[in-house]
Amino acid sequence: MRWPVFAVFAFTALALEVSLRNTLRLDSLWGISPSFVACVAVLVAVFANRLSALWACWMLGVLMDLVQPGHDGVRVIGPAAIGFVFAGYMVTLLRTMVFRRKAITMGAMTFVFLLASGIVSVCVVTIRSWYPDEGGGSWSPMRALASHALEALYGGVVAIPVGWLLLLTLPIWGFPATTPRRGGWF
Repeated sequence: MRWPVFAVFAFTALALEVSLRNTLRLDSLWGISPSFVACVAVLVAVFANRLSALWACWMLGVLMDLVQPGHDGVRVIGPAAIGFVFAGYMVTLLRTMVFRRKAITMGAMTFVFLLASGIVSVCVVTIRSWYPDEGGGSWSPMRALASHALEALYGGVVAIPVGWLLLLTLPIWGFPATTPRRGGWF
């Protein structure tokens, strides 16, 4: 994987995430919005080797932690970073069972990615709310899980056209060859 290409796409996705969040927000469903950063993370997790994919997911998760305030308005590095690494690992395990070069695969894997990262980040924030002096009185883990599930569904739908566009850029990423060698048993 070419890391400069990853950096360009990561910061582009982060800019789209920040700028289009209010435009694509569904206020009738707890204010959910899709994640463009998750689409880039899924592309990397599906095509890169496992170690590169996990590092890339960790970096994207840290960026998401820096952009999104926590449930109490404080920016905490950790919930999204840990969630993105866990979700990236899940996608690397599932990538052998799917057709990688299909836009519908990008949508389905983004749904799985966002659901897994949402569950982990809710667990981390819930554990953090148990600390004394944290004031976790308004924190509702079940509401947060439901919000993350709806956000995963919305993100999976949006990831189909975004994933199609990202799949068009595969030649510049420098991922390892994903097609089997021809002409022999080995």
